[in-house]
Amino acid sequence: MSKTILWVTDPWNTLAHSQDTTLRLHQEATNLGMPSYWSGSDVLFNPLRLDRFYAGTDSTTLVELEPSKIHQIHYRVDPPVDFNYLSLLEKIVRCVGDESRIFSPPSILRVQSEKVPPDALSHLTPLHFVVRDEAGLRNAFARFQDYPQIVSKPMNEAQSKGVKLWTTPKSLDQWVQIFVAETQNFSQPILLQEYLPGIHQGEIRMWFAGGKFIAALKKHPKTGDFKVLIDEGSKIEAYTLNTQEMNSAQEVGAVLKKQGVAMAAIDFIQTPQGSKISDYNITSPGLLVQLEQVHSRNFAREILGAINP
Repeated sequence: MSKTILWVTDPWNTLAHSQDTTLRLHQEATNLGMPSYWSGSDVLFNPLRLDRFYAGTDSTTLVELEPSKIHQIHYRVDPPVDFNYLSLLEKIVRCVGDESRIFSPPSILRVQSEKVPPDALSHLTPLHFVVRDEAGLRNAFARFQDYPQIVSKPMNEAQSKGVKLWTTPKSLDQWVQIFVAETQNFSQPILLQEYLPGIHQGEIRMWFAGGKFIAALKKHPKTGDFKVLIDEGSKIEAYTLNTQEMNSAQEVGAVLKKQGVAMAAIDFIQTPQGSKISDYNITSPGLLVQLEQVHSRNFAREILGAINP
């Protein structure tokens, strides 16, 4: 018997429908005859009833669904994993009574940021520090002095919002002045990461499902920028991994499988020492539609098969 799947996304009117990864998977599941439902994060629960899901095959007609009838819940709202994300996640866990049917283990999502890969992949991760207080800022200052440029990424933002490139300040006073302001006096943590110039040759997105490598594409920074901004004209192309990159993909896939992460999109940038992870997208992996377009292949079907063996 086919598994019944519930896909939870951001509100319907915020989605780029034809380009949305979740809606593409929902469509393919329906094509395969799998019972498949969609719900937005804003309509998943009736405020008066937190023991039922409200979902439908599209945004127009929502019906009550018994949690016991849902075999898999794919919770794919935009990262980062912040208070709002975790609040709804906890409601879902309480509603189903356990975590086994949620596609990526909530136990991991409660403690792991998408911007920092797990320790098991530290050898594939650029030098980085999460700055939450003055002690963290001092540690970062000490370690980054030999790096000509660094990148700052707000921990509570997504889609490259607030990402900045800096010439590494040389004095602690400069660091304090800049990054106390960037963190709003440490109320908003940021990730400081070594700048990887290889970004100008493109960033490689590797898609995984059930720990299995699916395919890759290359994303290029927007003209005149170091950031990849798909909605603002960054170019993408099909990409075939070389031997070193495939070895990295196998390492990442093994970690994802051990973590129990159903779907992931891991970004890599080439360096003289080999490819390094620039983003570890395990809650809301995207660009599936673009991946299919550049390869002219139905990867949604492969992904559904990998997460429903």
